[in-house]
Amino acid sequence: MLSFLDEFLGYNQIRMHSKDESKTTFTAEVANYCYKVMPFGLKNVGGTYQRLMDRILSPMLKCNVQAYVDDMIVMSEREYQHVTDLEELFATIARYNLKLNLDKCVFGVEAGKFLYFLLIER
Repeated sequence: MLSFLDEFLGYNQIRMHSKDESKTTFTAEVANYCYKVMPFGLKNVGGTYQRLMDRILSPMLKCNVQAYVDDMIVMSEREYQHVTDLEELFATIARYNLKLNLDKCVFGVEAGKFLYFLLIER
């Protein structure tokens, strides 16, 4: 069984280090503002996000979960095992206050697209 998951506004869920917030300052009509979360478009945001996901998901990576930036796939051989694997992933995601985009998530299927590749149960 396969489940395909997508994080909601991936980069915007990661807090900026307080020392780095001033580096993202921009000016509007009335005042200056800075980002408190990682904005899309910073040069190193992709690598930073991937390292974070690798660290968070390290116990599950390459066993039953694969992750690339904000896309994840949960793979299990049996249906009962798939439920357990999803529960473990959801507990990990909840521990770090990450949110999923349920409109883009697909659960318990035999095939689906991941990074523009068609994956099947084999």
